[in-house]
Formats: sequence, structure tokens, C-alpha cells
Amino acid sequence: MDEAADRRLVVATCAATAALAFGGSRLMISPDDRGTDSLARIETGLATMARRWETMAPSDLVERLNVIARHTEAMAGRHQPAGLRRDWRRTHSRVLLMSAVAQGDGGLSARAVVSARTALVLARHVGDAPTAAHAGVVLAELAAYTFDSPDDGLSLTLAARATAPHSHTAILAMTTEANIRAGRGEPADRVMEVVREAEELAREMPPAAQGYALDGLHPGYLPTFGGAALVGAGALNEGRRRLATAATMFDRSRAPGALAAVRLYQASAAVHADTLDEAQTLATRALATSAVRPTAWLTDGIMSLATRARRRGADWTGLVAQAREWAPAAV
Repeated sequence: MDEAADRRLVVATCAATAALAFGGSRLMISPDDRGTDSLARIETGLATMARRWETMAPSDLVERLNVIARHTEAMAGRHQPAGLRRDWRRTHSRVLLMSAVAQGDGGLSARAVVSARTALVLARHVGDAPTAAHAGVVLAELAAYTFDSPDDGLSLTLAARATAPHSHTAILAMTTEANIRAGRGEPADRVMEVVREAEELAREMPPAAQGYALDGLHPGYLPTFGGAALVGAGALNEGRRRLATAATMFDRSRAPGALAAVRLYQASAAVHADTLDEAQTLATRALATSAVRPTAWLTDGIMSLATRARRRGADWTGLVAQAREWAPAAV
């Protein structure tokens, strides 16, 4: 591609990125911008998207991130200083990682695997251990929960944890590990050990804003997923206590997805305790809380709980119908 065509591609792509990704904020670059300024603007935009993550539908996120990914890929391939090319590749890996999570939330599992694997390879190549670890966690969740391979999922979480052992992504890996171990029927003491290790590391981390865990974790993340793991392992009192704490830490208007996850895990705890009316109420609240953000994992979670409740004589037909109608359409 000659220089004039290259410049036209950059300007056109940046204009589309601004329109789709950043709500109209300026991302245009001048002909003499060799990429540093636009890279900084994209990173700022990604941070903004991360903060707004919980209020955006996965399908919308996938569309916006696809545009950004095309731009970052093009910029990473340009003739430019090696350090700047490496920075563009790092940003491209972060965009692909966010895409993988949004694709998974939207039920696009196969695409999520491709995005996460590519993010992992790129992050390793540029030496970005936290992003590589985060991509490993995404792959672990897909392996364990979507492709029904908890052994592979567990191996991936352990590798992710070892990749960046002192970062916030290690906490992501540990909570995923704890939940997979609980699902495998491992003893509650073993699951508790992993959760406590995560809590110890979290005390060293600065708090982050609500939203996507791009560069840090909101304090409500650990009691949510640590609590879910303990519930799954049969430590109901400990799990419920953590989930009750998590429920007070998320604002429904700013973090409906996170709060919906808390309600879903509380519903699971109620099923474990055989209080099925409470479970149905909580599952219904989870669906209502995330009404603006349809996700495959919430629909699947409600279906799973309804199946468990049906085995105990409860009929959640109406809620199941609502969840199916609300589920994101895979495209």
C-alpha cells in the first residue's frame, strides 16, 4: 500500500472508530500523525468503554470493537518504529480480548475462542503478561462452561495465574479456578483455599471502577465470584455472606450486568438450600436487572436453575420463556 492510500485508510478508519466506539469523540488523525496520538486516544477510548461495559449490550460492544480491531490491526502492520509497532500490537491484543468477552457474552462462542487465542499470542509476543493471562482466563471459562471440558479449563486457569501472578488478572484466574474446582466436586476446603489466596492478593491491589476488568478489578468482583464458587462447593453460609456483600457494592444503573450475576448466584444458593420460591424470585430479579444487557451466560444460568428446580417439583415455565425471548441472538 502506498503512503497516500495508507493515510486515507487511517483517516477513514479513525472516523468510523470515533463514530462507533466513542460516541462522537474526536479520533481523527492528521497526515503528520505517525500513530502515537491516535494510539493514546484509542487507549483512552477503551478505558471509557470498559467503564461503560455493564450498560452496553454485547452485540453493540462486538460491533464497535470490530471496527477498532480493524484499525489497530492496520496500524500494527504499518511501517513505523519498532517500539510504536509493538505498542499498537499490544493495544490490538487488548481490543481482541475485550471482543472475546463481548462475543462470549453474546453467545458467539467460536468467535470468542478465535479472538481470545489471537489476543493471547499477540500479548505474549509483546511481553504483556496481564493481557496474556486475561486471555487465558477467557479461554478457560469457554473450555469449562461452553465446551464442557473442566479439566482443560482448570489447566488454562493455572497457566494464566502463573503468567501474571501479581496482577489483577491472577485474581480473575483464581476465581475461575475456584469455580471450576467447585463444579468438579472438589472439597469445599480446597475451593476456600483458592478464594482466600485471591482475597489476600486483592488486598494489595488498588480499587478499580465498575465495568470491564481492563486494568484492574472493582472490589465487588471477588465476593461475587468467590461467593459463587463457595456456593457451588456446598459452603452455603460463607458463599451467601460474600454474595450479600457483593450485592451492596454494585449500582443497578451503572453495573446492571454485575448485579444480575450476583442475583443469579444468590438464586443458585437458594436452590442449593431448597428454598425454590426465593430462588425463582432472585432469578427473576437477575433477568429484570440486566434487561438492557441480554447475555448468553445469564440466559443459560436461568435455564440451568430452572432444570434443577423442576427436578424438585417447581415450575419456572414463565421465567424460562422470558429468558429465551430476551436472550441475545447469535449473528
